[in-house]
Amino acid sequence: MSSDFTDYHCHLLPALDDGAVDLRESLDMARTLCSFGFATVHCTPHLIRGGYENEPARVIRAVHIMQRRLDEEGIPLHLVPGNEHYLDQYLPEMLPGALRAGTSRYLLVEVPFHAGTELLRPMVQTFSRHGLAPLIAHPERCAAFDPATAGGGFRVALSLVFGKEPEHQMGDSEIVALKRLGCRFQGNLGSFAGYYGYEVRERALLFLRHGLYSCLGTDAHRGEHLWDMLVAGYAVVESVLGEQESRDLLRGTHLANGA
Repeated sequence: MSSDFTDYHCHLLPALDDGAVDLRESLDMARTLCSFGFATVHCTPHLIRGGYENEPARVIRAVHIMQRRLDEEGIPLHLVPGNEHYLDQYLPEMLPGALRAGTSRYLLVEVPFHAGTELLRPMVQTFSRHGLAPLIAHPERCAAFDPATAGGGFRVALSLVFGKEPEHQMGDSEIVALKRLGCRFQGNLGSFAGYYGYEVRERALLFLRHGLYSCLGTDAHRGEHLWDMLVAGYAVVESVLGEQESRDLLRGTHLANGA
C-alpha cells in the first residue's frame, strides 16, 4: 500500500466532538491510519453553533498538542487543522478566518442529511464572495444529492435498485450542476464499504463512476473496526477505478488541481 495518502475528513482529535473519546483512542486511530498508508490527516471536528463550538483557535491548539504526541510515539502522520462546518444560518458569519482544507480555498462543509437543495446554490454564492469554495463532505449520505429524487427521477431510482447505470449521464442532476459552479466533493471510504447501508453505497458508486469525487476521507470517529473499513472501502474503489486512479484520489491529486 502507498504511504502518501491524505485523509481529508477525520475526527481524530480526542474529546472535541463525537469522535475519539480520549488520547488512547486517538493514538490507536493514528497508528491504523498510518499503517494503511495515510501520511496526512485533516483533523475536522464538527463546528456547529450550540453543539460543538470548535472554533479555529481551539482546533489549532488541539492539533499542535496531538502532533507532539504523535511525534513522541514515532507515528509519522502530519496533522492539518480543519473543521467540518455545518451548513446552517450561522455558517456565513464564520467564513472570515475559517479553517480551509490545508492551503486550498476549500472548506469542508456538512450538508444536513435530510435538507433539500434550496440551501446549496446560495451557499456557493456566499463562499465565492469570500474567495472560497465548498468541499462537500460525503454527498452520498445527503438527501439533497439523491439522484433518485432530484433530476434523475424514476430512471435513476430504478438504476439504483437494479444496479444498472442510469440512461443519462447525470448531466441534469444537482450534484453535477454544483460541481460546475465550483463545489468539490469528498467521499467516505465507509460508504463504499457499505457502512451506511445499501442505498448510500450505491449512490457513492454512482458518483464515483461519474468522476464526481475530488478526494476521499475516512470520516473516522472510532478506532474499532477502522482497519476493516479502510480495507473494504479501498477495495471497492480500486475495483471501479483501478489502482492508479484510486491512489490519485486518495492522494487528493484532483482536489489539488481543482478538479
